[in-house]
Amino acid sequence: MSQHIIIKDINLGGISDSRYQGQANSVYAMEGLDIHSEPGIIKANQSLTKESGTTVDDFVKVFVPCSDGNTYLFGSTNGKIWKRTSSGTYSLEATAAPSAGGVGIMDAYEYQGYIYYAMESRLGRVAVGSPTSWAGRDDDWATFTNTDADFHPIKEVNQVMYIGDKNYVAQVDAGTFSANALDIKTPLRIKSLGRILTDLLVGTFVNTYRVATEIFRWNTWSVSYSSSDPIPEIGINSFLATDNYNLVSTGRKGHIYYYDGQQLQEFKKIPGDWLGTNEAYIYPNASCNMNGLPLFGLSNVSGNPASCGIYSIAGYDRNYPKVLNLEWLISTGNSSNVEIGAIEMVGTTLLVAWKDTTSGTVYGIDKLDFTAKVATSYFETRQIYLDRDIKNTISGFVGYRSLPTGTSIKLYYKNNYAASYVEATTIVDTDRKMVFTKEKFPEANTIQFKIELTSSGNSSPEIELVQLDII
Repeated sequence: MSQHIIIKDINLGGISDSRYQGQANSVYAMEGLDIHSEPGIIKANQSLTKESGTTVDDFVKVFVPCSDGNTYLFGSTNGKIWKRTSSGTYSLEATAAPSAGGVGIMDAYEYQGYIYYAMESRLGRVAVGSPTSWAGRDDDWATFTNTDADFHPIKEVNQVMYIGDKNYVAQVDAGTFSANALDIKTPLRIKSLGRILTDLLVGTFVNTYRVATEIFRWNTWSVSYSSSDPIPEIGINSFLATDNYNLVSTGRKGHIYYYDGQQLQEFKKIPGDWLGTNEAYIYPNASCNMNGLPLFGLSNVSGNPASCGIYSIAGYDRNYPKVLNLEWLISTGNSSNVEIGAIEMVGTTLLVAWKDTTSGTVYGIDKLDFTAKVATSYFETRQIYLDRDIKNTISGFVGYRSLPTGTSIKLYYKNNYAASYVEATTIVDTDRKMVFTKEKFPEANTIQFKIELTSSGNSSPEIELVQLDII
């Protein structure tokens, strides 16, 4: 008696928890696929293309889309400040030179007519103009009390701009700087800031050895915070750019929590090999919301436990589950030894700041390219278990809606936990719109498949489903 296995609707399942288990409709891995824009159809995403050339020569951890029509980028170690025009032209505008502390710029924000930028011990600012003249900036506009060489996150709540400074929350209110609007207990350091309703959320960190941290909620006017919740993680890295709910990246082992207003609750773990010293995390500004699609960039710390790139946790609308998808790798095509410093939407353009140490150290700014698809994208099924009492004969096909000239759909298989995939010989049936295997697969008791889409320019195959017939 024959059996049919149908693989489709992966927008309802996303990436599974492992090769062996996951929620319904999930697949073991996928990369570069658009699964949300048209529910039920799988196709390649638009590609990321490097836009910055060689102009940007440092790791950027913040973008500031400014009201003067330009976007400003900040070097996290060399203090350089670059301008990106609306046409995508980059230029060096200035290099910070504070009178004390490091020059690396950790965060920046436009607030009430100025761009503020935070360095180790100084808060600088420049008046926004038409365009902004960085020659008139003040790198020593305000002095932090504690100083922090790694983190000075910025967040505006209730028309006040807050800045983390170790265990202090500093603020700028209508042009007036206060070094200590709120203090929390040491040795906690403020690593990230978020918002819930009209309250400020404070994410903390001690060091890479202390597996204990806390999240604080503050109404911004009381002398102390409203509530706190300790968790056994190495720091609260970032607040993801969702809408009307709070997802929080914690630690270095791929954990994402949901914050209900009082406590952090386990929400999702990014699949990967997290044993031992393998670590990755999400930088404070490596998240944005693209047309309702919450995105975040996963950065390698050590061991490359999971693919580094731009992920989403999203569904088409409120009636769809929120699933994990690896939307893009950076323009180098590498998924290991990569860090994503910042992600930002500038109008309709997605910008990604990255560092790639695969072959030397390279920095860059990618933009989402509306003229080209991801060249090669794919998904891999979870392990499919067959009847082990008999020898199973398998054939299959991929049903497609569109297969433009120059594009292709390839099918690969791994039998009985083989080390690598084998490409199947296929035939394209344009009448029935299917790519089917020319010969049956070798007999197997367990099997895994990989479906690969090859694009051409701005054209991609569009897949409906994969069907496997087992005899």
